[in-house]
Amino acid sequence: MLPADQLLVTSREGRPGRASPRYLSARDEVWVRAVVDAFDAFVGRSVGERDRELPDRVRAIAREHGVSSRAADGVAHVLSRRFKSEVATPLDPTSVRALTFEEAARDEQFDRDSALGSAAARLTVSVEELTHALFADRPERRRIVAPPSPATAAEIVESYNLALVQGLLVRSERVTVDVREHVRAVVRFAKLSGLLCTYAIGENGTRLEVSGPLSILRHTTKYGFALASFFPAVVATTGFRLQARCVLKGEPLVVHIDATDRIARTHKLPKDADSAIERALARDVRRLASPWSLVREADAIAINGRAFFPDFTLRHTDGFVVLVEVVGFYTPEYLRSKLEALRGAASRPLVVCVDESLACEDGEVPGTVLRFKKRANAAALIAAADRLRDLARTATTRYPSDVPHF
Repeated sequence: MLPADQLLVTSREGRPGRASPRYLSARDEVWVRAVVDAFDAFVGRSVGERDRELPDRVRAIAREHGVSSRAADGVAHVLSRRFKSEVATPLDPTSVRALTFEEAARDEQFDRDSALGSAAARLTVSVEELTHALFADRPERRRIVAPPSPATAAEIVESYNLALVQGLLVRSERVTVDVREHVRAVVRFAKLSGLLCTYAIGENGTRLEVSGPLSILRHTTKYGFALASFFPAVVATTGFRLQARCVLKGEPLVVHIDATDRIARTHKLPKDADSAIERALARDVRRLASPWSLVREADAIAINGRAFFPDFTLRHTDGFVVLVEVVGFYTPEYLRSKLEALRGAASRPLVVCVDESLACEDGEVPGTVLRFKKRANAAALIAAADRLRDLARTATTRYPSDVPHF
């Protein structure tokens, strides 16, 4: 994603406070190709050399083609992640330094050449090879390597556009996404990312209301990366629309993005995969050898115009079912709102598991949740499910609405 000083937007004519990302297009591919060539020229050289010399070259290209230096810097930012670096020595620099310093400590008078010669002899390498290896692992000494496949200007343009949107999302207060296809896959990715997110069924498909990093007090950087990594899953669908309320240079701005924008499709639709917490929970439940089994819930549940996508169902051998929801990042207000909405599912017993280590703000947390830190307690989950089952068995008809959820 692009840093704040490289973000560019275009105001929407006649709509104050509304904007679109200032994307690159096909006509930018000529100068982008020149920037790619400039990066290619540094393959085999050190990162330090590139960092000292390349910025001036990139800005010279921008001036030559009459484009914004911020856009050129953004392209360079994208390319710097494509051109990786490596330690260019077969020796282990850490071991070389330790041995060299050991040799230097032997000589009370300290003679640099003598210490290097003794260390080289012990390693059976030349002094030149040893000297090169001493600090070869330092960031500025690492050598740049060519990417696995040549970067085309068209690919870089689309990658830049994606990074631009991600940079804007990191500076958002709230994001609204309308998804028409592959809804379950997109929702699953949002849940795996732990986003503060609610869902509703609307005219344009399923609407996701996502809190932005600027709306929370803690974990803002970590949460921002989670939101940015979620966006490619949205781009992988057709017909999406996104609106983000951002703050740029201290000014609020509503940014619009949709499926017609030229943005890199870097991801396939996310698979129905579990998070590490969920994998551990499923494994721990199996090991308890209880009458309960934990299975993936496939169907969404409509609740008063909103949609609920449970993470799991706990199924008892007698057929009784308890829904299980695992909450990632949260604020007390978000959690209260979520539990209030889920009361509409009173006919379906529910356990909400909350990772307290991901609290984004201080405040009172509702008591009707199963709390954990880093790892959900499978035994506590089964115990909560047993209590809900016992309560439901005493009811004369359906699962009573006044029974608390855990």
